[in-house]
Amino acid sequence: MKRREFVTSNVYLALVVTTTAFLVFGIFSNYSILSLITQKINSQREEQSGADYAIESCNSKSPIKIESTNAYLSKLSEYQSACNSYVTNKLMIFTSFPSNASQAQDMGMKMAATLKEFNQNGISPIVIIEPYVDNGPLSYTDYLGGRLDLYINSYFATIKNEGVTADMAGIWVPFPEPNTPNWDNKNAEPRDFALSVNKYLTVYKNHFPSGKGSVLLSAITFESNDIEWANGDYLNLVPYLQDIDRNLVDSFGIQGFPWVSDATTKKRQIFRASEFLQPDLAVTAAQELRTKDIWINTGSFAEKYTDDEKRKVSVSLNERKGILNGILDVAKGIQSYQLNEYRVSINLFAEDKSGTKEATDWSYFQSEENKEIMKEFFRKAEEKDIAVSLYDKN
Repeated sequence: MKRREFVTSNVYLALVVTTTAFLVFGIFSNYSILSLITQKINSQREEQSGADYAIESCNSKSPIKIESTNAYLSKLSEYQSACNSYVTNKLMIFTSFPSNASQAQDMGMKMAATLKEFNQNGISPIVIIEPYVDNGPLSYTDYLGGRLDLYINSYFATIKNEGVTADMAGIWVPFPEPNTPNWDNKNAEPRDFALSVNKYLTVYKNHFPSGKGSVLLSAITFESNDIEWANGDYLNLVPYLQDIDRNLVDSFGIQGFPWVSDATTKKRQIFRASEFLQPDLAVTAAQELRTKDIWINTGSFAEKYTDDEKRKVSVSLNERKGILNGILDVAKGIQSYQLNEYRVSINLFAEDKSGTKEATDWSYFQSEENKEIMKEFFRKAEEKDIAVSLYDKN
């Protein structure tokens, strides 16, 4: 064999081997070699840009003086320290349902203490009432049957007797995301949700007539008997709202979050805010409730599937920044939808839940670069005149 033929045949063989390696790697992994190389280059660029660019403060307002060891308020202090400024005066908190007289009084006392402490520090709450009772799910049938009526009335009476006013109570949101498999909704109808909301908020407003009520629906809807989160679709939300008493509800909330498949499967992702938030559905729902107030419960994660190293997926800084920018764009778009001037706010869900069943880190304190992304989000929200509330706690 001549030298030229020898060299040519070896080059050809090398190309075949390399191409085969690329194909095999692509088939049996979640990423291509090229994508990994690109991701590494982008990561290095992000680290460099993060080192060169820092936002001094999240906005022009002075931080709220917080004097409290409350888990939510002390966490807000951390955000204000990171921002070197004010962050928000509205925080999301969670509660559930009492199942007996003693529990109603105990839960009422604790909620009253929280609401008064929030008020003393200039903070207003968004209270999410999850359908849990005695650490188990509460069905609409059970609730509508009246078993808990006496205790829920006692719960609110206790809160009021402790000196809480409607202004201190904030916004109350019973039975959140009823169109997902989160709760005991098997074979339930959308109307069951509406009747449950009416029933709960009626008791609430009997004690706090000027109190604020709201509903929170997921942007993606599942069949009531779907327990696997497998068949969700973006459907009209009006069936869940048409039987709600509009005198009880002051605003509409829509919930949507980015998503990515785990590292052991073919990569799929939903990172476009316009997809996971469905602004058109939000506006249609607000129109049904005849309200101009729309709030968005959302966030961006740093890592997902944190309970399994093989399945774990990390989001790049650029992707995370893009998600937050997309959320702001959606909010701004709703704000001026058909020149109707909706009042839009965003609740940033930002708790590190990597150690829970959810196995997702929504927080922003992993690194200085992640803090900068968070600070830029708050700064841009102020520039766009979009109010932001927060969910996180120590």
